[in-house]
Amino acid sequence: MELKVDEGFKEFLEDFETGKYETPLQVPVGVWGSTAWELIDRKTMLEILLQFTKWQVDRAVKVMPSLYRKAYADRKITGRGLKTMDDFYHLPALIKDATENGGMGIREKVKQDPYVMRPNDLKCATFVYKSGGTRGVPTPTFITHLDREIESTAWSRGTRYEGIKAGDVAFITYNPTHKGGEEMKESLEKAGVTCILKRTNEEAEDVIKIIKDYGVNVLYTVQGPVNEAEAQQKGPGVNLLKLVEAGGDVLAKQIRVLFLGGYRLIPEALEWTKSAHMPLVTLLGSSEAIPQATNTAFNNDANRFCTENNLHVLNGPHLIEVVKEESGVLVPAKKGEPGILAYTTVAREGTIYLRYLPGDSAMVLKNHGECSCGLKSEIITDVGRIDVPEDVVQTGCCIG
Repeated sequence: MELKVDEGFKEFLEDFETGKYETPLQVPVGVWGSTAWELIDRKTMLEILLQFTKWQVDRAVKVMPSLYRKAYADRKITGRGLKTMDDFYHLPALIKDATENGGMGIREKVKQDPYVMRPNDLKCATFVYKSGGTRGVPTPTFITHLDREIESTAWSRGTRYEGIKAGDVAFITYNPTHKGGEEMKESLEKAGVTCILKRTNEEAEDVIKIIKDYGVNVLYTVQGPVNEAEAQQKGPGVNLLKLVEAGGDVLAKQIRVLFLGGYRLIPEALEWTKSAHMPLVTLLGSSEAIPQATNTAFNNDANRFCTENNLHVLNGPHLIEVVKEESGVLVPAKKGEPGILAYTTVAREGTIYLRYLPGDSAMVLKNHGECSCGLKSEIITDVGRIDVPEDVVQTGCCIG
């Protein structure tokens, strides 16, 4: 795959610099699929996303007042007041659960009224996707058709980094009713890939036969930790290890790229794919924001860092951060420092998340421009759940 700043993105940059776009929703959807987002310098990338975030901040205060109005008014925060990234870093975190210092998280508000998560300026239909709710009430994210188009277009960018290309034939065992499952197939459609979806009554043996009969060369499935007796399989009832047991020889012969979603890549999966000489890729995302980061398999550079659970951040349509707290302010964590994953939904019509902490730890492994694969964005690693995420954030950094 050739990496370049394409003509469409150059035109977008020119229009952006002349002030053509008042909101990120006016940006042509195809721009979010450009590989230029991971090629331009970090300063330019942040200037673009910060400019669009100004509009989203002012909008959030007006259209999601239960979450943002009081906290932002108390701190005298406005979108127009965000002149630099340092100003942005002073935005308080949005968290799921109440803190010991009395801050009310999203979940408590959702218990009272789930529609606090739906911007009140929306005039169009929305899809509702709920978080897992493992610690209480699932939190809903309201997504419009435009939001799905933007996110799946951006995901198609990650798909190309993963070595998947037009003409491939993909089989998906992932639950198509999840937001990730729906946008997964939409991203593959945009990448020119033929998609076959697993039906609910098909078992591992059926999937192996379909892979043989249809010449499938890309497999999308899941694999959770094998040492956990958890029933959740992200919905499909079929995982990688079941497929290997049913027809590992077929997979090794036919599958050119294996994608595992929903979980951290586990040692058993890494070991099997290495023995089968098969690229193993993944993409970080959630019901709140897709895509966030991906590893790569579009070239054979043995010295690249973006393999296994080391993921290039995908810049736009969301702003992805790894942060730490200093004196009540969330600032970027330095390379090698333990941090917290945060994201801001920049190009979003539906539910707005500003510096949202989903409850994941993360660490910056490589800074901008330090990977030899050709992509310039920073690489994050060690993404995993924090047992009590709300305790990480102290007074002054939660929406109250």
